[in-house]
Amino acid sequence: MGLKGDLGELALSDLIEMTSLGGKTGRLVLRDADGVKAGELAFREGRLVGASYGNLKAEKAFYGLLGLEEGNFDFDTQAAVDDDSCNLPTASLLMEGMRRIDEVQRLRRQLPAPALVAVRARDGTTDGPAEARVLGYVGPGARSVGDIVEGILVGGEFDEYDALEALARLRDRGIVTVEVPTRPDGEPLDAGGPPQPELER
Repeated sequence: MGLKGDLGELALSDLIEMTSLGGKTGRLVLRDADGVKAGELAFREGRLVGASYGNLKAEKAFYGLLGLEEGNFDFDTQAAVDDDSCNLPTASLLMEGMRRIDEVQRLRRQLPAPALVAVRARDGTTDGPAEARVLGYVGPGARSVGDIVEGILVGGEFDEYDALEALARLRDRGIVTVEVPTRPDGEPLDAGGPPQPELER
């Protein structure tokens, strides 16, 4: 027997925890507030065996879907679960996912979508592929944080957390500059405000 409901009444993290503790098998389809399919998760005996969210797959998709607060879900215990793209324990994924959500919120306040990023030192060394991808996407001019994050998502290798973390590290090492627009009262634009508009689904 399946389970349908509203994410406003039963948070996705709670639903996943119930699935894990109950050792459930099935396919969970998630729709956003407009009723558009946002993604899906496949479970076998309580473990995550498949996930999709836009271009993201496996644990990256899982982390992305955890951010859904509005919409509805349909957990079908009779659906075929033929995914084997991963085989991960949901308890540890949930803990990491909640940590990443908190960290993304903090980074969004520091690096709001309208902030402009420019490369300051081309000879700086990069620490991993995410930083290299950010630098490549910024190019010789300046780009907004929102554009950079949206560009990094293409291909599904990196998610918003990866992009903002890489950008913050590059900023901290002086490889890029980040100019945050301010309001007339001098406060940073979008400080503590909504998420990257390009990522709202």
